[in-house]
Amino acid sequence: MIGAILAGGYGKRLKPITDHIPKALVEITDNYTIMDRQLFDFKNIGIRDVYILSGYLSEVIEERYKNYRDMNIHYLREEKPMGTLFSLSNLMKNIDDDAIVRNGDTVTDINFKNFVDFSISRNYDMVMFVTKMQSPYGIVEFSGDKVDNFREKPQLDHYINAGMYYIKKSAFNAFFRKYMEKDIEKSVFPYLVNNNRMGVYCEDALWLGIDSEKDLKTIKEMYNGRKDTSYGYSKILYEDNGKIIKEHYIRAGEKVEIPPGRILKIDSGVGYIDDNTAKKYVPGQVVKLEKKITVLAHENSIIEEIFI
Repeated sequence: MIGAILAGGYGKRLKPITDHIPKALVEITDNYTIMDRQLFDFKNIGIRDVYILSGYLSEVIEERYKNYRDMNIHYLREEKPMGTLFSLSNLMKNIDDDAIVRNGDTVTDINFKNFVDFSISRNYDMVMFVTKMQSPYGIVEFSGDKVDNFREKPQLDHYINAGMYYIKKSAFNAFFRKYMEKDIEKSVFPYLVNNNRMGVYCEDALWLGIDSEKDLKTIKEMYNGRKDTSYGYSKILYEDNGKIIKEHYIRAGEKVEIPPGRILKIDSGVGYIDDNTAKKYVPGQVVKLEKKITVLAHENSIIEEIFI
């Protein structure tokens, strides 16, 4: 399995930030870019070969990752924009394995291991990660001329393409057909759907496309005090004079050790303590630790670690 990142766009809506760097190299926290996060995700699921499908300012990307942490970074550069169909068919000429392909401007906390396992286990040639859509506007509910309810930018009951795909080798032939359109959304996707060859993966997890200064401000606020980890992330919520409240996001199937002298508050998710099914944790539970313990998440979990 290989990883691939579509990173050829101009990032026009992020100018002037993207005047000298491609969008994939925009920092979401100090010296930590969108692409840093994406490569970190790939590394955590054992991917060692990653293809960067680059274009605009590709030399800046190549300079940053020329000696990158035990991963083999390959570059397929376009001198001018050719569309995503060309980019991915060109990728498939250079690989002989299943691929996880993702847009180079998204950050997500989904469980990649579950995404891969789900994709492999299903009889689809390609699986798309989809996420709930948040309305960009306030929603007004009314009867006659009377307003009954107003909801500011709620999450809608619609799913959108999250820009990440598991593409099996069996799907490669679909990328070499003759199409009128240059983008996969208008060519390959309809073909696979019409032939019952595409599936979807859903998960309730952070997903954000970094497409504007507002999006960038949002993700930077999320990363204030946050550190990505192999199990998910840890984030300092409060720190003062030795008093600390830390949030852990633990993906299903992952473990984290918590030292003694802490209090744990389970905000969401279900799992076990010290791999003991008799010691199940559930939302709302508070646990005082007398010794070091290991938390094993059965579901994606958010747990507060309190040290006072």
